[in-house]
Amino acid sequence: MSKKSDGSRAAAKANKKKEKTPEEEEAEAIDAFMTEIEADLRDEQLIKLWTKYKTSIYGAMVALVLGVAVYQFWQGRVEARLTAQANGYAQAIAAIEQDNPDAALETLGEVAAGGGNYRAVADLQRAALLVDKGQIEDALSLYKSLRSDSSLAPPYRDLASLLWAMHGTGREDTTVLEDAIYPLTDPSNAFSFSALELLALLAIERGDIDETRSILEELIADANTPVSIRGRAQEMLSVYGAKTAGREPDVQTDDAAPEVP
Repeated sequence: MSKKSDGSRAAAKANKKKEKTPEEEEAEAIDAFMTEIEADLRDEQLIKLWTKYKTSIYGAMVALVLGVAVYQFWQGRVEARLTAQANGYAQAIAAIEQDNPDAALETLGEVAAGGGNYRAVADLQRAALLVDKGQIEDALSLYKSLRSDSSLAPPYRDLASLLWAMHGTGREDTTVLEDAIYPLTDPSNAFSFSALELLALLAIERGDIDETRSILEELIADANTPVSIRGRAQEMLSVYGAKTAGREPDVQTDDAAPEVP
């Protein structure tokens, strides 16, 4: 048998394998038909959805664009306000350095009017200037206003509470001051050691020397107590500790002569 004949038969077999059966052709035709129907239905549903909800979609798109615009506008306003407050605060500090507290107070008032944490910084500085000028009551009003402002970051409120209690000693109710700063004695608070030191002073004002000694000893024993506070605690303990530790008990002995009526 010739090679040519073998090649012809092989080609015939290959062509035969490529030929599709009627069942296969029918299946392919059905698949194509279903695909076309599915595409039509999908397009039809999209058209229906668009017709039904296009108003809402347009509204959402407009709201999104407006929202972005408003946010950018608001962001710009906030940045402008913060910049103005920063510049104002710098001017106030310059006025203080030039020994012009009245001009500084006026500028700081304008900074505080802008609100935010810059308001806290400005009012804390204003209160310090008022204390220096002897206007303690005005300073206390600022401290109380700051400590009750929940919009401020906690450290600003805590510092205002501490300074209010410090400058309010002898003017405000001692128990109220103690209640205000007691939460600051939590070890996690940045002002915990200062708060304890102030509690010791308030205990002296109440006449509770034992509590004073207890707080001072706690500050001295704590390895984390700042050096300056530990030094003051040791000095105070040397004074107030002697009042209790060195005091002789008031006890009448048997040798004492009876009082003659």
